[in-house]
Amino acid sequence: MGKTESVKRRFSLGIIVNPVAGLGGRVGLKGTDGLVEEALRRGAVPLAGEKTVRALHRLGAKRHPLILLMTGHGAMGHEAAARSGFLSELVSTPRGPVTDARDTKAAAREMMRKGADLILFAGGDGTARDIFDVVGERVPLLGIPAGVKMQSAVFATSPEAAGEIVSRLAAQADPERTQYRLSEVMDIDENLRREGAISPRLYGYARVPHIPRLLQNAKARSMSLNEAAVDEAARALAGKLDPQALYAIGPGRTTKRILEALGVKGTLLGTDLLAGGRLIATDADERAILAAAEGRRLCIIVGVIGGQGYVFGRGNQEISPSVIRQAGRTGITVIAAQEKLLALPDRRLLVDTGDAGLDRELAGFWRIVVGPDEEMVMRIAAA
Repeated sequence: MGKTESVKRRFSLGIIVNPVAGLGGRVGLKGTDGLVEEALRRGAVPLAGEKTVRALHRLGAKRHPLILLMTGHGAMGHEAAARSGFLSELVSTPRGPVTDARDTKAAAREMMRKGADLILFAGGDGTARDIFDVVGERVPLLGIPAGVKMQSAVFATSPEAAGEIVSRLAAQADPERTQYRLSEVMDIDENLRREGAISPRLYGYARVPHIPRLLQNAKARSMSLNEAAVDEAARALAGKLDPQALYAIGPGRTTKRILEALGVKGTLLGTDLLAGGRLIATDADERAILAAAEGRRLCIIVGVIGGQGYVFGRGNQEISPSVIRQAGRTGITVIAAQEKLLALPDRRLLVDTGDAGLDRELAGFWRIVVGPDEEMVMRIAAA
């Protein structure tokens, strides 16, 4: 009887896709707010719809034939639902060919009015904030990570994890048994971020279904780290660089210490290219990295996002699957403060490159540089 009830229980799911979310990632824009046309001019390819399809495939139309989907028109959700085998009710239509925050809010408002049990959205922190502005704590939220910056704690660790969470909720015979947590909705000023300044702001706490290990944590600021050990580790790495190789030095304060050790100044929040001890490009996008790597051995040096544990897929999307595959696993170095690694709730690192096959290839145990002659073994998992 329990199984029959779990299948037949009505579960109303709102789907909101921000079609332009994440456009700026691989083309080095550090965000898309106000820069949709520029991102497209640089050759950006929309990814939010594909990530939604990945989540809905994991949810499974055949596993949940009676689930009720409400979507925005076209690329705002209906297309992804149809491609995944789901029938859906259209509840909103974008005002124009390029969607904006007003379209997202209109869809969320109508889904709340129609009694959605959960709003599943594909986007980044800006999309989360727009929906939260409308529904507050009245409707639970869950994010499919599809933006450039995702500091909020309302996102699943990957599109597949989002689909798995919804599947468990829809199969729950007694909705009263579903556990929720109040999770931070964070956002930063993208204009300041592009200038190298990080100014995160807490907008509020959204209600999110709580399934441990399938939800990411909020980004934690690096506090009380052993600065001397990190500096020494960076100087040691700087002294071992192959002068014949091209190095893609990823975003973050930890990695930029390597450039400082060499007496060059890069960009805090972008990926810089180094060859022969000389800075040859700053704030490089995917195309620039691949072009510079022609005829050279490519090496990647990246840090770890505090509190979340991501190595790839959060804030460094210009280091794309194509870039990572060219470097190969042996060409990747991860550097982090030991305290940051020990503070991770799950004691694991994560990758969410957008290529599920590559994520699986990267999974396993890695040696993370934590000091000049010190490494710490950590497990990297496919998010």
